[in-house]
Amino acid sequence: MDKHPSAQYASKKEFAIQISNACKTCHSNEQVLARPIHKQAITRANAPPCSDCHGSHSISKVSGWKETASNPQYCLACHKKDLSLSMKGETLSLTINEATLRKSVHSNHNCSDCHVSFSKKSHPIKTFGSKRELSISVSEVCKGCHSEKYKQYQGSIHSNMLAKGNLNAPVCTDCHGAAHSVARAKTDKTLGLKSCNKCHGELNSSYEASIHYMGRIKGNEKAPICSSCHNAHDVQDTSTSTTIKEGCIRCHKNAEKAHNKWLSNPPISLPSFAEAHFDVVSCAACHSPGAKRAIYLSLYDRKTGKPLPEEELLKILDTDSDGLMAKIDTNADGSIDAKELWNLFQQLYKKGITTTFLGNMDVSTAAEAHQIAGKANAVKGCENCHRPDAKLFKDVFIVVKKAEGKSTILNAKREVLNSVFSILPVSKFYALGSTNVKLFDVLFIVALIGGIAVPIGHISFRIITSPLRSLRRMGKGGKK
Repeated sequence: MDKHPSAQYASKKEFAIQISNACKTCHSNEQVLARPIHKQAITRANAPPCSDCHGSHSISKVSGWKETASNPQYCLACHKKDLSLSMKGETLSLTINEATLRKSVHSNHNCSDCHVSFSKKSHPIKTFGSKRELSISVSEVCKGCHSEKYKQYQGSIHSNMLAKGNLNAPVCTDCHGAAHSVARAKTDKTLGLKSCNKCHGELNSSYEASIHYMGRIKGNEKAPICSSCHNAHDVQDTSTSTTIKEGCIRCHKNAEKAHNKWLSNPPISLPSFAEAHFDVVSCAACHSPGAKRAIYLSLYDRKTGKPLPEEELLKILDTDSDGLMAKIDTNADGSIDAKELWNLFQQLYKKGITTTFLGNMDVSTAAEAHQIAGKANAVKGCENCHRPDAKLFKDVFIVVKKAEGKSTILNAKREVLNSVFSILPVSKFYALGSTNVKLFDVLFIVALIGGIAVPIGHISFRIITSPLRSLRRMGKGGKK
């Protein structure tokens, strides 16, 4: 009480660090370092002083604190501080902003609901090869509450990419944000646009050129964004999927009925032409007027009704992805012709795999698929497709789907659509006029000429021989 020296410090933190040295009087380094959580905190270069976590004059026993503190508050006692973890050269922040946490969709959850192996009694030290591996591991926790969404994700192209070892493939936290700041999808109407732009930002300008984006900037919050058409969780490869069309019909519920008004229909016993168009023509093929169209023939297994995976095809052909085209394109002209397509069909058939090439018309690039215009600008007119020299059938490609969901696109010649070699391989794709098999056209003309020639010949023969028949009748009359 007689002696109270004064001292100068550069900052409050420097003062706190100096005072913390007094803690060592009772709590030796060996005692403190024996606890993994302490060791991890105090051995860092910017280690916090003891008082940051334990307070200064109001220190209480941690055992009693565990019993009285709520789960989030107990964790935040440390994690609202400046904490970080070094992970093989990467620095991971372990600091949680309490205000952000309270605004998130998980604000009413306890920390241990997601961090299931952590509690007031257990704080394991986990190690990961990288921050990315940690993000993937954390996303696995989401299925505990969101099992249905997780099942949808399991069938997506993103999940398939991850299963094949692509660690950059999106997981829950990439789209929804970290668990501590997850926004409500129902209130954040742009979540399905912002999250997709993280990886697919190059397509945003084409979306902004569409009628859909024009609707948004005019205040229509229901105007489609990425997740409206591509789905939020079960995102598929667009080259072999019909989910995009399903996305269109979700908003345009009367589209099929409207198209039936101007697309001609055959007798009721047959499927309507309008339905046939909906099966094989993508919406963008007609509603992106400036796009370049092409015919895509996707390789399917007839027995399973699913695409034949490229991995299985490569094994049968004894090649790799780089050598696939060379294996099929035997004349090495850079494009698959009808005979080469038939040879592939035969090779697979000999291995017990019956295949078919399912055809559809689509735009050539992803950017074109997003540039949807108003219906007044849509491509109409049967002559665009149903004539031998149809310009929309000029470019043809073979599509082979990979197990991860992406596709390999191979150039093909126009002739694969109307060659006799394509009768079996491409039997399920037919467009009157543009895919007519030339041999059948010749046979039809021969049959038509023959059919007309028979009655004409018969009539001509009767006319020529009519005098003879008259004389014969006259002779028979004289005998009587």
